[in-house]
Amino acid sequence: MSVLRDVIFLSQDWAEAMIPQGGESIISVTSPGSALADLNDGWRDVLRIQFDDVDPDETPPGAFESELAELSEAQAREIAAFVLASAAHSQTIIVHCKFGQSRSPAIAKAICDHYRLPFPPKFRSHNRFVHGLVLKAMQVQSGV
Repeated sequence: MSVLRDVIFLSQDWAEAMIPQGGESIISVTSPGSALADLNDGWRDVLRIQFDDVDPDETPPGAFESELAELSEAQAREIAAFVLASAAHSQTIIVHCKFGQSRSPAIAKAICDHYRLPFPPKFRSHNRFVHGLVLKAMQVQSGV
């Protein structure tokens, strides 16, 4: 049974400034090769995961000089398992990425869609590839 009531997405700067009250869980998204977020102590559960803000459906081949790491199916399953476990005892899940504009809202929207929680209806800049992969992983793992 889920006790999850709220999903919040924000930037890494805001996440690093947060002082958790002890019951919140956090998904910390950073890019491969970048420093991990400097999170304060007190989070109930923490998932650190690294992937770049890439949507292979919208990125033309050769658009970037270096190889970027898109979210993998294995990582989506890891996020789904974390969320499903955390939702059993955390009322709030925080998701952050560098700017809080694409990866973190994509994950937050997938969580909200799965649990039928409200998500800002006018927010449209989330990464649709990440959203779809995470939502699918959550549905498969929860048997929906």
